[in-house]
Amino acid sequence: MRLTHCFREIFKIRALFKFFGDLLSTWHDEFVIIKANKPLKPEKLTVSTMIYRPLFSILIFLLFPGIAFSGSIKGKIIYSSKVKLPKSFDTGKYKKACGAEVPNEKLLVNDTGLMNVVVTIEGKKLGGKPGKYKLDQKNCHYLPHVMAMMKDSELKIHSSDPINHNLHSYSFDNDPVNIMFLPNQDAYELEFEEPEIVKVECDLHHWMTAWIVVTDNSYFDIAGQKGGFKIPDLPPGKYTINAWHEVLGSKSKTVTVGKDDTEINFDFSDVAPQVSKK
Repeated sequence: MRLTHCFREIFKIRALFKFFGDLLSTWHDEFVIIKANKPLKPEKLTVSTMIYRPLFSILIFLLFPGIAFSGSIKGKIIYSSKVKLPKSFDTGKYKKACGAEVPNEKLLVNDTGLMNVVVTIEGKKLGGKPGKYKLDQKNCHYLPHVMAMMKDSELKIHSSDPINHNLHSYSFDNDPVNIMFLPNQDAYELEFEEPEIVKVECDLHHWMTAWIVVTDNSYFDIAGQKGGFKIPDLPPGKYTINAWHEVLGSKSKTVTVGKDDTEINFDFSDVAPQVSKK
């Protein structure tokens, strides 16, 4: 069945290219006639102008609606509550290899901008292309602390540290990973086939934690230093937009996207952080 479907799609594409080729040839003939100051044949100009060109535009719109026009969603993640931010981790006996302290990134607020919030989009016919990503273990710290990727993307996990690490992933819909990393070890390649939120820890250093948000499509972003995010090139339509934070949970809104920018803000100020003491 898959082979038959592939052949059918190939024939469709060939027919489409043939149509475009004939259309371009017609336009070229018209251009040559105009440039030579020759009288246009009424029937030839009429067919091209009144049939082919509108049909070409309609086909482009139907086949590639995102090319015809698309919009974007942008906004800010806000956290204005007064809360004691978590302290850096003391590395203890590992300070020679890791440094005396490792930053605690579980709750990062710059003014009122909340960082490391993963913003994702849910909707029909949203696809995209899987990408390539890197997770490093450096100074006994996962870089980046929070990352997002479309399902079936390639993730390469490195270790830049001179000591051992034991990476352990916790997931339900994807196979968990439990692998020892030695100094100068080659990168470990990993793929997540199902969308979900995956927690990553090091069994040898309790403070090392990272989060990987696996999405169903390529429309996502992570809030930066001032809490801002932007998701461009969205086809017009109605969507659910989700914002997730590791200690503040998630919030969702419904949004309708047109051809212009749509602004959506999330305020987590009413949520008490569930920050682990360890």
